[in-house]
Amino acid sequence: MKKNQKALIRQTTIIILLNTGATVNITLLAEEFGVSRRTIQKDMNERLSNTYDIIDLGHGDYAFTDGYRLLGADNEEEKVAISLMKSLQRSAIPDMNAYIDTALPAVKSYEEMFLFDLDFESIEDMGIFKVILQAIKWKVGIEFHYTKIDGSTKEVTVHPYRIANFKNYWYLIAYDLVEKKIKSYYLKKIDRLRTLYENFIADETAEKELEQMCSQIDSAWYSDRFYSAKLRLKGDAKLYLERHPLHNMELIDTGKESTIVEFRYSDESELLSIVKKWLPDIDILDDSELSQKLDNTLRTYLKRDK
Repeated sequence: MKKNQKALIRQTTIIILLNTGATVNITLLAEEFGVSRRTIQKDMNERLSNTYDIIDLGHGDYAFTDGYRLLGADNEEEKVAISLMKSLQRSAIPDMNAYIDTALPAVKSYEEMFLFDLDFESIEDMGIFKVILQAIKWKVGIEFHYTKIDGSTKEVTVHPYRIANFKNYWYLIAYDLVEKKIKSYYLKKIDRLRTLYENFIADETAEKELEQMCSQIDSAWYSDRFYSAKLRLKGDAKLYLERHPLHNMELIDTGKESTIVEFRYSDESELLSIVKKWLPDIDILDDSELSQKLDNTLRTYLKRDK
């Protein structure tokens, strides 16, 4: 998800909480959304307070002033903004449409004029979702059974840090206590979850490193090592990716017939998935091993039983 989309969803959620009469806290919001306190402070002081009647209660606490609620909007700009937020939330998390409609004010139906292609997958097990959120909030370890790609199951013990959405799919970002590194776990593959009720210490340096890391990754293929490969783009791949380069793609040389880019990745599956998508208008230039793997995959596919 793009940074501005994350910000809009975050700010919308804060307004929904305030509109229920709740008091929100900068530190708790930062932990919940996986961002810095400074980011939430900017949300409150530079973005939301300019539009809504919000009061600073001190000690990082904020609330709507007494009696203030979003029961409606008096001007067209506010109506458009509210409708835009409702449309975005509905597209992102359709499971919560009823709550969104109740929490946000009823305004002229501008939302029918907006179209977002976010389409997050549904949160099928809200119980697991809530337990993970509480474990992150309380900083307690969790154990669960995890189904791997090959169908086998392993027991995992982790310190949970974030719930993330990569390419519309939900993942847990956590520190694996056995492998001793940050890993991502697809939520639908998590089963038999239980909390350990043993608090882990939030190291300030580690938190800053995690915050920086989370701001840079938007792929479920995250690992603690990075690689790069040069790709040659032609035809449709050149036309599209020159105008819309991926976050981990840097243009190296642009010519009339082809363009050379450097692609940064954590796992070879990330690179191969991009190459497969743009065949035959893309080539791997400097990694013969990956080129051979791609060739073998395509040959196997062409020889498959039809």
